[in-house]
Amino acid sequence: MRAIREQHATIVSRKLEADSPGGMREAITSAEQLARVARGRLRDRVVDVGSAVGTALRGAPRSASFVRAGAAVPLHVSRMLLDRHQVAAHALAHLYAEIEACRSLASWACEAGGEARAVAEAHAGALLLSLRGGVDLGGGEIAPLGDLELRDDEVAKAIGHPAVAAWARDAGSGVAVASIARAAAEQGLPASAGAEDERIGWIRHNMRDFVERLVEPLAPEIHRRNGLIPESIVRRMGQFGVFRLATAPEHGGDGLGVAAMATAIEELARGSLGFGVLTMTASIASDLLARSGTDLQRRTWLARIANGEARCALAFAEPAYGSDLARVVTRAERQADGSYLLIGKKAWVTGASRADLVLTLARTTTPGGQGQLPLGPSLFVIAKRRGAPGADFPDAGIAGTELRALGQRGMGHYELRIEGLQIGREALLGEREGEGIAQIQRALVTGRTYAAACGVGVAQAALELALERAKTRVQFGSQLISFPRVAHRLGGLIARVAAARQLTRAAAHVADTGQPCELTSAMAKLFSSRVAWDAADACMQIHGASGYAESSTAARLLLDARSLFFQLGPHEVLAQGIARALLEGPLP
Repeated sequence: MRAIREQHATIVSRKLEADSPGGMREAITSAEQLARVARGRLRDRVVDVGSAVGTALRGAPRSASFVRAGAAVPLHVSRMLLDRHQVAAHALAHLYAEIEACRSLASWACEAGGEARAVAEAHAGALLLSLRGGVDLGGGEIAPLGDLELRDDEVAKAIGHPAVAAWARDAGSGVAVASIARAAAEQGLPASAGAEDERIGWIRHNMRDFVERLVEPLAPEIHRRNGLIPESIVRRMGQFGVFRLATAPEHGGDGLGVAAMATAIEELARGSLGFGVLTMTASIASDLLARSGTDLQRRTWLARIANGEARCALAFAEPAYGSDLARVVTRAERQADGSYLLIGKKAWVTGASRADLVLTLARTTTPGGQGQLPLGPSLFVIAKRRGAPGADFPDAGIAGTELRALGQRGMGHYELRIEGLQIGREALLGEREGEGIAQIQRALVTGRTYAAACGVGVAQAALELALERAKTRVQFGSQLISFPRVAHRLGGLIARVAAARQLTRAAAHVADTGQPCELTSAMAKLFSSRVAWDAADACMQIHGASGYAESSTAARLLLDARSLFFQLGPHEVLAQGIARALLEGPLP
């Protein structure tokens, strides 16, 4: 079977290379060329007409949209116009995420060689074939290419070029995609990481062993009872070094970077999403403190978080405004002695009961001539006593109600009521008022990479479970994997899960090299969450009615995967941010 797949990969590669040098990369580039045209057209529609650059662009021919904007006068996208063209904007975000995933997978295939080439070609071919029908936004929602102002002749010249189209038909054909699944059934899934360096490979190996021994046996019971991760296991995670991977050595960590932590989070989420979210939350809190905290705040908390002694929670969203952080109404009233009095509510605070510190966003105010003068949202590092059974919130001034979630269990989710909580000025993050949103945005750059890793972990777990079921389940006298529909769906998932992993890996690598990675991490999160849902949905379908049982692993994975669509903010908000960054940034 491997020989057949490798022969097929060679044939389709040569077919494209004969007419279009560059093979698979040329096919991906054709999709990117189409995306650039769409980007320029949408930019013409949403640039603020009141700005000098906007006026110049709107008065110029459409081809002028491809000119790199001068750094001295940045483009400004009108919020009103972007909302008006939201379907096109979100389609652009999803399209670029798909293309970046293809590019990351192709790079991995070049490094790894062998079976990776066939996987990458199948993924790229399937993208080009599906793109003719529009951009898939998920949930059965398709944005026609016409909404992006792409003409039929432009589509035909790009992804419809005879050599590209012929290559895509072969590479993304049902036979080619299904052969990937059948080969995996016989020989095992392609290596999870491919060309990872030795250090990351060592972390993955050890984390997988930890998860199989200590996490996987607990996951079903935690989900069934909506229980919390046992403190003994959290201590073992701390002793194992899970929480200190990305923390700098001067703060008690190993300083191994974002890629190391993302790998650990992926493996933890593969065993149980709650464990991945626990580690992700601690990592985001550490990043906030390391980037923006005072020396005292760093000394107080970073080493304790790194060794697993301190647990963290993030209290950003509110019941009335959700992810619209600029409109938070929780107040931090500055007192005459410099302390603050906090009053308000916070929603969906994961892990709040057992947390030792809660990073809380509140609108700071100071006494003014006509009452309270707002200074903007600020972040506060609120220390609290850890809750216990029967006394979830023992401190005065903080109360909470559990919000029983369908999935992502193990930490508990709460609505917090902060009622006259008095805190000192030393609790203000960095002792800088009005900078809370900017501080959060900087930390969420790496946070989204960790969220993407959670998605990859859930997707990998669902894929492995689905493949095992397809190999062992016999229906109508044949294994499920022998049916073309089952093999085709699994083959596509193998490619998409690999693409999600490599895009997440690329985002982590960019972060570790110190380069801007806001866009890459956001795309990785957007793409990986969708792949996790696709994999979990396929897993349940392949299990049939038994997968629909409340106690089944397939059902747990489906519920966990659904939560990823609004982790660290809903997908629609994320797509809007990606679109704005693409439209305001310089064109390549």
